Amino acid sequence: MENTYYSVEELSEILKLHPKTVRRFIREGRITGKKIGRSWMVHEEELKRYAHGELGGREGDSPDSLRVLLADPEGRPRITVSTVIELSEKDTQEASRISNSLLAMLNCRDPEWGEVRYDMMHDPEAHRGKFIFYGSPRFIAEIMKVFDIISRQEDGEEEK
Repeated sequence: MENTYYSVEELSEILKLHPKTVRRFIREGRITGKKIGRSWMVHEEELKRYAHGELGGREGDSPDSLRVLLADPEGRPRITVSTVIELSEKDTQEASRISNSLLAMLNCRDPEWGEVRYDMMHDPEAHRGKFIFYGSPRFIAEIMKVFDIISRQEDGEEEK
């Protein structure tokens, strides 16, 4: 297991705080650090603990700096989003075509979407299909774009 330590200056960049603020947080015990030689060092797990508790959604953080903040201690994403899209369909074949298209999209998905899950429920008597998705915010955003295109096409709008 690799022990990764961050200096006050590195933490300052990651957390978008002034180095004096980082030192004060260490003094106050808000961040647990170790004095190694003349410098304060903070272990990666302590950074994650602090970030999860204090900075979960600070405005102005860039996606790259939040990558460390949005993972649990095992490195898995902390945020999973789910959505249910209900669709009236003309017949069972239409529901099947839409589901097959979604499955094809998922089979060649972007690796940055992370782990995803898709379920579909169909009520042939009510002519309704429910498409249920679980995954990263990026994945759900892409799925919503697909259904936005379907919706605009059905409303007779041009695809933009």
